[in-house]
Amino acid sequence: MVDAIETNACLHEVRAGIEGVLVLLEQQSVRSDACFSALCLLEMVKAKLDALMAAGPLAA
Repeated sequence: MVDAIETNACLHEVRAGIEGVLVLLEQQSVRSDACFSALCLLEMVKAKLDALMAAGPLAA
């Protein structure tokens, strides 16, 4: 069984990591179409993660 508190903590860690990568991709996207594409994709992933986290605790 997955512990909701531990899962929430992990999701926050993943979100923080995504935010760091987004900053780097944003800086590089000016010079690289591939970085811009990755930036767009990761922004969509982050939006889904944010929605999941806003929905509340995960059901076990």
